[in-house]
Amino acid sequence: MIITTDPSVARLAAAWERVHPTSPADEAVPLVLDCARRLAADPGGDEARIWVSGLVAMSGYLAWRPEEEAERAALDALRAAVEALGSRTCSHDGHPYEAGMDSLEDEVWNGETGLLTGLLTGRLAAPDADADSESDSDSESGSDTESDSDVAAVDPERVLCPGNVAGWARLAADVIAPLTVRRIPVGAPGYHHSRISTLSGIVNDYPYGDPHEDLKGEAARLPSRPTRGVLAGYLVTMNATCWYATSERITDRSVLDAMVKGIEEALPLLEDRPCTHAPGEHPDTDDPDYASQVGYFLRSPGGRAEIAEYYGWNEEDEADQEDEPLDGWVCPAFLRDLAEDTLLELASGLKAFEPADAGAAAT
Repeated sequence: MIITTDPSVARLAAAWERVHPTSPADEAVPLVLDCARRLAADPGGDEARIWVSGLVAMSGYLAWRPEEEAERAALDALRAAVEALGSRTCSHDGHPYEAGMDSLEDEVWNGETGLLTGLLTGRLAAPDADADSESDSDSESGSDTESDSDVAAVDPERVLCPGNVAGWARLAADVIAPLTVRRIPVGAPGYHHSRISTLSGIVNDYPYGDPHEDLKGEAARLPSRPTRGVLAGYLVTMNATCWYATSERITDRSVLDAMVKGIEEALPLLEDRPCTHAPGEHPDTDDPDYASQVGYFLRSPGGRAEIAEYYGWNEEDEADQEDEPLDGWVCPAFLRDLAEDTLLELASGLKAFEPADAGAAAT
């Protein structure tokens, strides 16, 4: 087992960490292409973990308007690593990347994978631990410090396991090109499930809290540079909830104004790519309850795995099964049409507030 101490790799790692979504192409692209080339040259080799780690570190750039050449090279290399490493058997019942899935903030990984050093500390060190129990214990004791299990290092054997390296490669590829990767563990982050529960109550007309505040909060939840999955999820959520926003249940026009503002800010972020789907291959959004779930499932690899599971993407049939093309959910053409339909619905709903506004102005 090789533990990296190569100073040239350390310099590269420092450069990778400086790549972010707004990095100039002339700085980011050479680093991405170099890393992808090295990984593609030996995707199943001892050093594959190093180059996977590099592409994970730069996935924020690759998920936001990357140069086409850099995106293609990164995806090809990551998929080659998944194929070379993912089928190897191991005795581990879990891998650190699985715990990392719950820590993806807006899908961009800012933490330590451990793939460079073979060492990992912090919450990812205990992928099988009961996070809720730890949280309850900490809150009861009033302590802000991490527990012993939080800071214990994972056995390098588990961190550098081919299954863990392949797992990180899958996550990075799925963030860059959502709904094109199989065998990602099912499970959206806990917070996303909480939001799904709240929205389900609203669209089924049994809100748990104040739907005015909940819908305004959703409208304001779009990051400035969202990944493709996060952007798609946001627009699907706006569409799934717009019928409720335009009903007589919402009495404050600022809710609709906030949704319109959010969608208008999201539309220019959609890529100008031609649609590759055949007629009828775009998803059906007629069920607001299901669409509100999808709206949050789209925002994480584990959530997208829940969508894939629903549609029957069975890994056993991976080699020859022709499934429904799930990437229709992130198709820019589909999302643009959906957003425009949502804006029309909201514009119609805003007309209901005009007489009251005019009356208030007259007095």
